Amino acid sequence: MARPVEHEQPSKQKRPQKMAHLVGGAMSGMTSCIMLQPLDLIKTRLQQSTHDVSLLDTTKHLRKRNTMLTTVQDIVKTNGAAGLWRGTLPTIVRNVPGTAIYFTTLSEIRNAIVVSRPTWQPVLSRVTGISYKKQENYENLIAGITARGAVGYILMPFTVLKVRYESNMYNYGSMLEAFRSVIKYDGIRGLFAGYGATFIRDAPFAGIYLFFYEHWKTMANGWKSQYDVPVANVAVNLGAGFVAGTTATCITQPFDMMKTRMQLDPHIYPNILATARRVFLEDGIKGFFDGLSLRLARKPLSSAISWAIYEEVVRSFAKRESLSQTAL
Repeated sequence: MARPVEHEQPSKQKRPQKMAHLVGGAMSGMTSCIMLQPLDLIKTRLQQSTHDVSLLDTTKHLRKRNTMLTTVQDIVKTNGAAGLWRGTLPTIVRNVPGTAIYFTTLSEIRNAIVVSRPTWQPVLSRVTGISYKKQENYENLIAGITARGAVGYILMPFTVLKVRYESNMYNYGSMLEAFRSVIKYDGIRGLFAGYGATFIRDAPFAGIYLFFYEHWKTMANGWKSQYDVPVANVAVNLGAGFVAGTTATCITQPFDMMKTRMQLDPHIYPNILATARRVFLEDGIKGFFDGLSLRLARKPLSSAISWAIYEEVVRSFAKRESLSQTAL
């Protein structure tokens, strides 16, 4: 039987205030959006390209796929270099408050898990034989999945409008035009198109990412302390974030591709099963990994930047609060 351990209630003085999580999340979201929007736009266009051609020609060998280079050339030719940042506003509208809410929600969930440990840990340990330490290792996985699933649903309409706006299938002139079009042709339900695939992609991604992020960060900090290596905390966080992001991105890529198809044309791709079947018949297994290279270029960087900035902001708030309490 696992050896009982003492549980400490989180101290309000030691726990950064909610404002720290909101500000840290908002700043990390804004930075990531502006820096990486071109990669997000190109990924949407690449995932769309196979769908466009399949509507015109069902003969496999006659299809011509767009590449990253031809996609960039087409965007620049049509809208100039600034066109690479098309969709930045809806991305910011979605991601900045979304990231702030996510980090705040995640903090509350993780704190609730810690507070409730004395209630459920002994029971789970007796029933499963899993040690307290192993249980705690998976807390991040559960917290990440729960927080991302809840926040993702709230922000789903912004995600749909963002994908439609970035796509050149519609060429909307504004977010308002995109909203009116979705409501007119797909109704309120259209604003939540692809949520199933989004949840299956984002919720596991958040959980898997957080699991590996904390694992690699702990290992790196242990190595840094053991060998007395002068590495900044932000460098450790960036490195752990990039490795964790790469792992989670590869595992969840098929759902990212299906989500994009479902949001672009919910009539042809009404649900996950129908989308998976159509993609497999048209392109085989490799079709599920359309846009992986772009997502690998963007998602690990985005996650690493977001978490590094977020943790630095929270640490800054904690230091300031500690100094103010000391002064008193």
